[in-house]
Amino acid sequence: MSNSDYLHERLRQMKARAAIQKWEARQVDLAGGVWFHLQLLFASTRRALIITADEAAVLRNSGFETHPIGAQLEPPKSFFVLSEEMVPAGVGSEVPLQEAQRILLAPAAILIPFRNSLLL
Repeated sequence: MSNSDYLHERLRQMKARAAIQKWEARQVDLAGGVWFHLQLLFASTRRALIITADEAAVLRNSGFETHPIGAQLEPPKSFFVLSEEMVPAGVGSEVPLQEAQRILLAPAAILIPFRNSLLL
């Protein structure tokens, strides 16, 4: 490979990286702060329970409201922010907060905040 070919290849790689960074920045802009607010919600959460769509429907029918950030995700999620005392017995399975991907892959979750959380 000649020097010229090598430089053209490097230029092509640099343009590809720049295009990817531009696309990522655009996605963050279009998200309208959703990921930031989701991170705040998770930061103020002490425990998380993954629940099924049926369990979420039961909670909704019982009068519990979902957190609005879940509706802004695609696909929409049902996040119920409940105190420890309000969580029905035997509902859901606990997931470590470090495994946020599992929480986001589930159709619904119960998030139990720290006692004095002002972010919710």
